[in-house]
Amino acid sequence: MSSVLRIFLILGSCCFFILIVNMIRTKKLELKYALTWLFTSLSFIILSFCPQIVYFIGSILHTELPVNALFLCIFFLLLVLIFTLTIAVSRQGTRIKCLIQEIGLLKEEIVRYNGESKKSQ
Repeated sequence: MSSVLRIFLILGSCCFFILIVNMIRTKKLELKYALTWLFTSLSFIILSFCPQIVYFIGSILHTELPVNALFLCIFFLLLVLIFTLTIAVSRQGTRIKCLIQEIGLLKEEIVRYNGESKKSQ
């Protein structure tokens, strides 16, 4: 790997990590959802500093080229990200459904209360 590419990867990975930390700090991204992104950015930094890891993973997986092992790692990482986001969306859907049901019950209670107060006048 050329030194220019390696420096570019290190700078890009560090900027990505700083961006994620800044978004957490400014509360644009919740910590519980940001852990996956922090893990991703840290793995990018590690791979940028130690590209031999890609060669090692390639030899373990018996891939012909190290870039194939890198694509496989990125594919696995994307699957993990999609899975964590799917879990978050499912939880939010359940919470929204519960909130809608509670609002419906509260509206019904308000209507009943207003109806009873008009009858007593």
